[in-house]
Amino acid sequence: MNPRCMCALALAVALPVLGQTEPQLEPLVPKDAPWLQKNQKKAKKKTPAKKPEASPDASLPPLAPLTPAREVGAVGILVLGALPEDVSTRMVQGLKAVAKLAPGAKEPSLLEAPAPCTDQACWVTAGVAGNADHVLVASYAQTALRMRLLDVKARKQIADAQQSEVSEDPAEATAWAEALACKLLVPAGCSGRAVVEAPFGVTLELDGQPLRSGEPRMLPVGVHTLAVKEAGTESTRPLPILVDGSAAISIASRAPPAVAAVPAPAAAVVASPVPPARRTWTRTAGYLAAGAAVAAAGVGVYFGAKSKSDLNAAEDGYHANGGAYTQADLDKLNSGNSKAHTANALFVASGVLLASAAVLTFAF
Repeated sequence: MNPRCMCALALAVALPVLGQTEPQLEPLVPKDAPWLQKNQKKAKKKTPAKKPEASPDASLPPLAPLTPAREVGAVGILVLGALPEDVSTRMVQGLKAVAKLAPGAKEPSLLEAPAPCTDQACWVTAGVAGNADHVLVASYAQTALRMRLLDVKARKQIADAQQSEVSEDPAEATAWAEALACKLLVPAGCSGRAVVEAPFGVTLELDGQPLRSGEPRMLPVGVHTLAVKEAGTESTRPLPILVDGSAAISIASRAPPAVAAVPAPAAAVVASPVPPARRTWTRTAGYLAAGAAVAAAGVGVYFGAKSKSDLNAAEDGYHANGGAYTQADLDKLNSGNSKAHTANALFVASGVLLASAAVLTFAF
């Protein structure tokens, strides 16, 4: 058979097969079956609704607007209580220094009020009379210091702070008053600079923390504790830190701390003066001179006794030899006279030392 005929025959047989498609299968369960539709409705009811996705910013709390610091304006100051005049005067100066640091502060003033002024109405009236926007009232009673801040326009108290166990020392009372006023008026707080000088061998601690001699330390305004350790002994003392003015503490060896005031821009440390160091060494020298006088007198008594013994022995030999001195008697006679001169010189020196001891001990 012709090859071309064979190809044509194969092509004619294959074409119907290539054009055939798979018949569409009928579903086993009709779509309109009642029981199928009922089950589909139940499934739709059980399927929970999809929750909308939260945006990334939804979990963050809304930002609160910044609250501006309260401007105090003109501050009037009242100091109440039975305080000594020097303490009251210094406290007013300290409170004025704190009021100047407050936000929006104007020049503070000391208000005048009638003698019994113990309630808010009286304080507000004093503030109105003094053209003050706020009144700062400091009251002291039974070692307790209380500070109140009143809004004159609103005619009410807006802040309060207090401190117990406050002494009437001017520096300590002022430091506590400034610390309370800073809480009420200055949001950022108040601090001051302190420097403590101590000789070699003295260990310092400030509020329980080591402090090097001459190291400047910034501290919150108020009263802190300074510990001084030397030769196995330890003493503590209060350390007032003030806003206006400054002082450096100088601690002498084996003596309480002393203060030498120097000008500085930040804080104040005040201490009571101590006796000068000259008193200590002069008294010590007096004691040493007295001891030397006693020792000289004792040696003088010894030489006086030996002198008397030698002279008596020479005199006995003179009488025993019929009114003549032997060489041994002459030696004893010379020895006795020499010891007598030595005893007299020691007695004179003892008297001089005793007089010097009395002068050094009691006169200086």
